[in-house]
Amino acid sequence: MKPRSLVLCCVCSLSACAAFGADWQIVASPNSGNQPNSLNAVAAVAENDVWAVGASSSSDSFSSRTLIEHWNGTGWSIVRSPNPGATFNVLTAVAVVSANNVWAAGYSANNTTYSTLVEHWNGTKWTVVPSPNGFNGAPQFNFLSGIAVVSAHDIWVVGSFFNDEDNTLTLHWDGSTWSVVPSPNGGLETNNGLSAVTAIAANDVWAVGSFQSEAVGAEARTLTLHWNGTAWSIVPSANDGVEGNFLHGIAAVSSSDIWAVGRVENVDTLSLHWNGAAWSVVSTPAIVDSGFADLRSAVALSTDAVWTAGSFFQNTFSRDRT
Repeated sequence: MKPRSLVLCCVCSLSACAAFGADWQIVASPNSGNQPNSLNAVAAVAENDVWAVGASSSSDSFSSRTLIEHWNGTGWSIVRSPNPGATFNVLTAVAVVSANNVWAAGYSANNTTYSTLVEHWNGTKWTVVPSPNGFNGAPQFNFLSGIAVVSAHDIWVVGSFFNDEDNTLTLHWDGSTWSVVPSPNGGLETNNGLSAVTAIAANDVWAVGSFQSEAVGAEARTLTLHWNGTAWSIVPSANDGVEGNFLHGIAAVSSSDIWAVGRVENVDTLSLHWNGAAWSVVSTPAIVDSGFADLRSAVALSTDAVWTAGSFFQNTFSRDRT
C-alpha cells in the first residue's frame, strides 16, 4: 500500500494534563497524485491558518517533489511550491513569523548532489530563498531538518553536511540573507547531525541531535548545542544506557525548562530535561512488547503541559503505529 498524506496528531504527555472533552479526529487532506505522499511538519499562525510540509514521491521512489498544504479553517488544500532539484525535493520543517511570512526548510538533489533548501511564503506564493551549504558551499550531502524563529530578522535552521564525516550545520537568517554559522561536532572522527532547534531568545537557542564515533563498536550519543548570542557550544547531555541514543525533537517552556525527545536504539523512547543547569534523563512510559519506539517531536505549552509524538512497532513483522 502506498503512503498517503494524513493530518492526524496522536501524542503522549510527559506530564499530567487535564481530561479533554473531545477525541482526536482524522481530518481529510489531499494528496499530490497517486504516488506516495508524506507530511513531515506543521506550524500554525491561527486556528484558520495552518501550514503542513513534506514531499510527494515518484512510484519508484527515485525522485520527489515538495508538498505544502494549507488549512483555512474549513479544509486542507495543496499550495503550489517550487522544486529546484532535478531528482529529490523534500521539506522537513516549517515555522511561522506571521500570516504573510512563513518559512520551510529541507533539501533538494540533482542525482547524488544534495543541497540545502529554504522556501518562503510572502502571503501570495512560495519561493526558493538562496541558502548556503556546508564545507565552503560544496553541495555534498547537505540536509536541513529543523527551523526556529526568534523574529522576522532572526531565524535558525539546522541539519548536517558531509565532509569526510557528517558534520553539524547551522544557518542563520538576518533579515536579508542566509549564512552558515560555525557549529561544533561531538569530537574528531565522529558522524554528527542536528535534528531540531528551538529559540527562547536571540541569545538563547538550542539545537539537538546525535553524534557517533567511527571507532569500532561505538554507539551514538546525544548532542545538545546552545547559542549564547555569539557562538554555538556543546552542552553536556545525558544518555540512557549504553545503546545508541538519538534526539529528534526539542521544546522549551523557558530558559530553565526545556525538553528533548528521541529514542534509545533497540530499547525505547528517550526524554531529556534541562533545568537551567544540567540535562537529565526523564523516564517515559514503557510500550509493552515494543521492538522499536521513537519520539519525533515535542511541544511545550507550560511546565505541566508538554506533549510529544512518535511511533513504535512490536516486531519485524508488524507495522508502525502512532
